[in-house]
Amino acid sequence: MDPNRVSHIGSFVDPVVYGACAIISMISVFGILAYSIKLKNHPQTSNSEKILVSAAIGLMFWITQILFYTSLRFSVSPDLTNGVYLPVFIFLVYLLLHFIDGRKAGRRNARHYSKVCVYLTIALLAADYAGFYPVYEDQMEWNVLLIVMCATIMTGTVFSGAQLLFLILDEESNRAAFYWSISGSVLIGCALSVFPYMVILSVLSIGDQHQPLVLLPYTVGLISMAALEFVPSYYSFRKLNVKNEEYASLYQNNLDAVFTLDAAGIITGCNRAAALLTGYSEEELQGESYTLLGKPKEISGFNVSKAIAGQAFSAEVSVMKKNGASITAIASIISINAGGKVTGLYAILKDISEIKTAEEMIQKLAYFDDLTGLPNEKRFKTLLKETERPYTLLSLCIVNLLSIQELYGENAEDEVIKAASERVKSCMPEGSLIGCTDKGVFSIVLYGKKPPKIDRSFLQALEKPVCYKEISVNLNAASGAAAYPLHSSNHEEVFKYASMALHVAKSKQPGEQIIFSNELNEHYHRGLYMENELRKAIQNEELTLHYQPKFSLEKRGFNSAEALVRWTHPELGPVSPGVFIPIAEKTGLIRLLEKFVLKNAFLQMKEWRERGYPLQRVAVNFSHYHFYDEEIVQTVKNVLKETGLNPEYAEIEITESAMIENKEQTIQKLNELKALGIKISLDDFGTGYSSLSYLQELPIDVLKIDRSFIKKINSSKQSNAILSSIISMARDLDLEIVAEGVETREQLDFLDELRCPSIQGFYFCPPLPPGELNELLSKETVS
Repeated sequence: MDPNRVSHIGSFVDPVVYGACAIISMISVFGILAYSIKLKNHPQTSNSEKILVSAAIGLMFWITQILFYTSLRFSVSPDLTNGVYLPVFIFLVYLLLHFIDGRKAGRRNARHYSKVCVYLTIALLAADYAGFYPVYEDQMEWNVLLIVMCATIMTGTVFSGAQLLFLILDEESNRAAFYWSISGSVLIGCALSVFPYMVILSVLSIGDQHQPLVLLPYTVGLISMAALEFVPSYYSFRKLNVKNEEYASLYQNNLDAVFTLDAAGIITGCNRAAALLTGYSEEELQGESYTLLGKPKEISGFNVSKAIAGQAFSAEVSVMKKNGASITAIASIISINAGGKVTGLYAILKDISEIKTAEEMIQKLAYFDDLTGLPNEKRFKTLLKETERPYTLLSLCIVNLLSIQELYGENAEDEVIKAASERVKSCMPEGSLIGCTDKGVFSIVLYGKKPPKIDRSFLQALEKPVCYKEISVNLNAASGAAAYPLHSSNHEEVFKYASMALHVAKSKQPGEQIIFSNELNEHYHRGLYMENELRKAIQNEELTLHYQPKFSLEKRGFNSAEALVRWTHPELGPVSPGVFIPIAEKTGLIRLLEKFVLKNAFLQMKEWRERGYPLQRVAVNFSHYHFYDEEIVQTVKNVLKETGLNPEYAEIEITESAMIENKEQTIQKLNELKALGIKISLDDFGTGYSSLSYLQELPIDVLKIDRSFIKKINSSKQSNAILSSIISMARDLDLEIVAEGVETREQLDFLDELRCPSIQGFYFCPPLPPGELNELLSKETVS
């Protein structure tokens, strides 16, 4: 048919064949979009799979072109030359999929995005025009206006389609991406199906170029392009709304106070938490300077300038509330970036007042004696290391403190220590230091004085009787002294020498004051003797284990036991663990000793399990020295294997002091031990090194409350409140709880009232040899 004789759509194109073209185009586009989603979710897709998919989609595009020729009423039919376009279509689809898989373009990369769209537009236009040129070479009459319209619609469709593609690839929900792919496929498919008709109408001479037939393909193309532009815009609008709602939710519902500041540091907005934190309303806060959020020294203009430059920072600040109260907060200042520029700042404030109060309390417990308020040994030694002036260190102690406790009770002992500390402080020269370095032991630094010139005023003050409940309590005191740098240029050694001199003075008559000398080094040789004897005792297995059971208040029976090592020397008799264990720790014998304890304790526990006794675990104490041993975990593994004990019946007890010097290695080794199935117990909780952060960092299962808290039961409301809080906190942390040092019925009743699960102490049972404990357990099992 001659194109000039075209008068209606039926004489121009076969509608049925055109419909098939449109449907196949939509399916082809959907295939690209759907496979793009797959590439996003599975980026490691093989190249061979991409080639196969490209071949299938390219084949459908080629079929669309063949059907287009078939649909025309003109004297044209496809021939073999059209087969050339099949590999072209496959190659174009493969390049597009390869580009999508590499994610080399997108809305965030305008340059690559534009390049790809331009290349696709040129390729599609070239393919269509090149396909018609050989057929209608003699009949072509180029219509520039229609060619420009065709190119414009093609370009708009390609850019909008690419934008939709990248939006789909950025969509987190595969379901939503699928729905958007369907709508995009319909629109792009419609546009692609009319492109060939727009092309042929732009190069053939038709009698009336303004008749509706000519404008119809362009109208369909324009409508498809406009709709396709609308879809990504609407899609982006919806996502932007969701993001805005999420941001508003994050901003307003944030538990921390959030302030919005402009570049000049003026508050322009805040959330509800900010109003609650400061006591000001949002209207009152707006227009205020950033200095409201902290003192000028805490948040300086320099730091604000750094934040505006893009460098976030945090600072601890004091915030004055509207009612005049001051709170402590952590302020994080970060910049607000928009369009590549800093437009303002966010100030996020977290109230840490309670944490600071707890830290101060912990610091006080860690570095100050809770009875006298004086620096404890750790704090005192730190102060000692900071001085360079010559001084004499005087160590004083109440010698008969144990007798006072036995005669008048613990309360009397505490009152005596407090009264003694006040007396010693009243005698101190100005500028000197004092600390309570042990129970009833006071260490005093006297600057500029040599030991021979120290008078006895401190001893005399300490020996005056103390009145307790109308009873005059007589005190016996002793002192030892060493000088820096006379006796040593090392502060630790001076402290040790003064303590050594005090130890000798205590062994002599009351009121003795000893100055360190070379003769005192004989005590060191005695220490060597004890070390050698201990080494022999470990090697010859002369040590024994006693076991103190723990009593379950819930089940009203013994549920576990703690292994305690004992040493009876052939000549010296019973040697206190307080004597030989420090020697073992300092000399490295602790490794041999611990292996001995582990082996015997595990064997004993295995025997108890075989006898059907109710004990669930046996606990072995580890000190911080154990965690310097790189082989400690392997040692435990070997002993478990050697004894055949199931790890779930073993428990390791550590003290808080183990965390002070070797924190990271300690936590690592504890995690390794716990991974074996061994329970970890934190002993003496609440003593001098307490830190609540350890409860988060340590992999502990059991919390043992120190006996010092048990002794203070009913002594004051504060003591009871602290004990109740510890038990409640441990329960909330899902930790087993054991109160150690229970010795009276009053203590037992109070702990039972607090629902403390387990206790340990002389009230129920002292440490016993295995035989005696077996008898006790046998009776309980029978009963």
